[in-house]
Amino acid sequence: MSHPHGQLNVAIVEGRKLKDEDAIGKNDAYIELYVNKDYRQRTSTRKNMNNPIWNETFSFNLLKHYDNLHLHAYDDDIVGQDSIGSCKIDLNKHVFGKGVYDDWVKLPAHLGLGSHGEIHVIIQHIVQPF
Repeated sequence: MSHPHGQLNVAIVEGRKLKDEDAIGKNDAYIELYVNKDYRQRTSTRKNMNNPIWNETFSFNLLKHYDNLHLHAYDDDIVGQDSIGSCKIDLNKHVFGKGVYDDWVKLPAHLGLGSHGEIHVIIQHIVQPF
């Protein structure tokens, strides 16, 4: 399958029921996202929330074929970060040639048993001819 080059626009809208990683208080949550692990982008940190609202948009120039968009939710701490959960969205299945993808994606718990919360994302692929 030939992959259309173009731009991938990703809106990280909000999170809900993010697993609490702090012993005291709530998460200081942010999302890291990428199609190429060498070029990562991230939302701002939303302090003391397990249901954060970001409404932030990111763009990725697709110069070659990428199969997945990776999302990683973190709790930002004074020393380092704790992983809340992660997932990947299959771009071939959900985005390319499909219009706009607007859905809640789950952050699966260990071995897929349960969930560490959900992230509301909106993804659009804009085809740019050579």
